[in-house]
Amino acid sequence: MAFVVNYTGLPARSFYVLIITLISFNPAVEAQQVSPFQTGHYSPVFSNVRDMARGAPGLAIVWYNQYMFSNKYADRDGNLYSDIPLDYFFPELPAVDLNVELGSFATVPAIFYGLPKPILGGAQWMIGVVPSYIRADASIITDQRGGVINPDLNQEASATLTGFGDLYVAPLGLTWSLDHWDYTFYYGFTAPTGRYEPGADDNIGLGFWTHQPQIFTYYYPNVDQSTALMLGLTYEYNTKAKGEDLNPGNRFSLEYGISQYVTERLELGIMGGHNWQISDDKGEDVFWDPSVRDKKSTLAFTAGYWAWKQRLQIVGKYGFDYGVVQRFKTNMFMLNVIFATNALTGANKKNNTP
Repeated sequence: MAFVVNYTGLPARSFYVLIITLISFNPAVEAQQVSPFQTGHYSPVFSNVRDMARGAPGLAIVWYNQYMFSNKYADRDGNLYSDIPLDYFFPELPAVDLNVELGSFATVPAIFYGLPKPILGGAQWMIGVVPSYIRADASIITDQRGGVINPDLNQEASATLTGFGDLYVAPLGLTWSLDHWDYTFYYGFTAPTGRYEPGADDNIGLGFWTHQPQIFTYYYPNVDQSTALMLGLTYEYNTKAKGEDLNPGNRFSLEYGISQYVTERLELGIMGGHNWQISDDKGEDVFWDPSVRDKKSTLAFTAGYWAWKQRLQIVGKYGFDYGVVQRFKTNMFMLNVIFATNALTGANKKNNTP
């Protein structure tokens, strides 16, 4: 199977919930609705280890389901805070600590089609579309430091955001295969179709387009490809956010992984990834230090089982962040389903049984 997804999850969208709190202390923030908490569209280690390997012809669906949670934020030096000192990040704010409990659930049905005939020297051509639906919950407590009780500064609040996220489209995915190697190139883009209005506190989308080329390489030590070593590179070129003078910095991701079939149906894997902001945020609405570029690393463990051999696989995953800078540190649980429909393959149907 070969699929690519583009989903950011909680870290990129949770800043909208924090804006609700910041507005209560600094009304000027409301007009901008931009924040250093904002990141990009692509999330490393979201997909499965072999999702970018050669795919079978025909229509296939990968249904990703992810729960993420966080209660810690890392500053520009990588220091983690469970109580975020707002005046450290925004000096014009009072001496208030912000305690945040964040959680999000995303369901992401990735629909891909592998063209029946190879092109360009035997390459498999994949095209796809990836919608997403997201629910994000936040519980916020603010406390003025120094033991001072101020009803205006000591507050509790909660918020829930739901809706469809930005839409990812992959018009071009090419994989060339050898006995021991797969080489994959993808170009895709993310359209700002998710709910987004400047100044709103219930945005789900990020409000800008992202162009995304990717290169993935797989090495199979054995001809039966029971073992796979993966290395992937992703570049994000971001456009200006609509309605605001903000051009988010471009991003680069490196991913790696190993997948091992211990039986014909049971697959175990380890995945890792790094995501870096590689250019400054630009625009008149950037009120933070643009020279500080966020980054994070993620490690995950996966187990997959083919309930219906080569047709229906169920994959469980647990992952966590480390090495975080100017981002929320998150943990995640995922339950993914891969279904090869055997439709539109361009060949006669065969009788496959579980």
